[in-house]
Amino acid sequence: MIALQTLQPEPQPRQIERGRRATRRRVRRARRRGCVAFFRIGAIAALVALPLMLYVMLTANVTSLNYKLARVQAEKTALLAETMRQDDRIAKLESRERLAVVAARLKMRDPAIYAIAVLPAAPRVAAQPHGVALLGAINQWLSAAAGDVTR
Repeated sequence: MIALQTLQPEPQPRQIERGRRATRRRVRRARRRGCVAFFRIGAIAALVALPLMLYVMLTANVTSLNYKLARVQAEKTALLAETMRQDDRIAKLESRERLAVVAARLKMRDPAIYAIAVLPAAPRVAAQPHGVALLGAINQWLSAAAGDVTR
């Protein structure tokens, strides 16, 4: 004979809801643990990589500045050499001997009589009035109203 098995009582709806909430909490906590571990590893990697990248970036910047400095110094040296050549050429063109040869070719000679010319004195320019040019009369009225009688 087969014995009747006792049926377990059906759980109350309250217990079912409590079990579902506990399951959801465990799932959320497990998911959060995975994300937290991932972010911790990422943060540690960033803390290690950040100073290294900063060092590499600064070293690259210093190297590029050294190359620019060398290029500018070479350009400065070339410009100084060019300036010296130009100064020599100017001195040669301004030399008295060369100017004497050019003057002789143009049949120029020293004057027999030196004339001294006296220039008339430059006329004095009156001081220009202050203020807005378009509103000269109004400016004078306002100055007089303010007590400025010098005008």
